Formats: sequence, structure tokens, C-alpha cells
Amino acid sequence: MMEWYEIEHWRAVDDKFHARYAFQPSSSIFAKAIEPRDPSVVFKEYKIAANRYTENDDLEKAYFEGEEWTKNLFLRFFGEEMYALDWYHPCYRFLVDTEYPRSEYGDWYVPYLPDGDYYFFLNMDMSLAWLGHPWRKTVTVVGAELVAYIEGNGCPFLD
Repeated sequence: MMEWYEIEHWRAVDDKFHARYAFQPSSSIFAKAIEPRDPSVVFKEYKIAANRYTENDDLEKAYFEGEEWTKNLFLRFFGEEMYALDWYHPCYRFLVDTEYPRSEYGDWYVPYLPDGDYYFFLNMDMSLAWLGHPWRKTVTVVGAELVAYIEGNGCPFLD
């Protein structure tokens, strides 16, 4: 059962997102990473360690294992529902504990790692976030509990 719903009135979600996060899209690798507007919010930017666009079967396998790892993180911290925002493309509200629909390339509609677009996964009040930056090849994790979990347990595809 797939429970991803395209957000028709995305402007309200976008406004909520911009109220919480300073986000200035840029194709420069030197552009400042996204960050919360509230200076007391804990966040950390991580470099992506694995590249899924390769002929190496081990890296392809690692990418799909990374999807499972990420979904488990979402299940643990984000609640029952969350947002998946794809910059300038359809955005979704979805139930975390369901099958994630796949694109024609085999990855999630909104991939967990950036591959040319900004991808944002947020809990419903947007206090926790997984924010992918395509040119910096990073993921910024927002929320003290998410950062602490990754720092304490590691992540198989982030440095």
C-alpha cells in the first residue's frame, strides 16, 4: 500500500518551510548549506560518502541499503506522517511506515540523497529534517536527537 499524496496547495507548505529555514538555492558548491532560522536549533551537515551512479554493484546495493537505513531513521524519529519536498517538482505528504513509491530509475519519488535537485524530508512541524544539497553533495540533519543518533551510531553513507 503506497500512501504518498501529492501536495496540491504546496505554497502553504513552502511558506512553512521558509519560515523555519534559511534556504537560498545555488548551483555553487561554496553556497552556504541550508540552516534553521532559530539559532538554538541543533543541526549538522554531513558529506555523502557513496555515489549511486556507478557500474559497481556493491555501491548500487549500498544505495538501496541506505534507503532502508534512512526509512528506519524516519520511522524512529519523524512520527506517522512527514513531508518529502523536491525543489521545483511535486511535493508529498506521506505515511512513514508504508511502501515508498519508486521512480522510473528505481529510487524513491523523492530520493534520500540529492542527485541534481534539493530533496527535503521533514516531520509535520518541520522541527526535524533531512535536507539534501546536490552540489555540495551533503545532507544536513536538523534536530538534536537526529544529530545525536548519527553521531552515536554512525551512518553507512555519510561522513
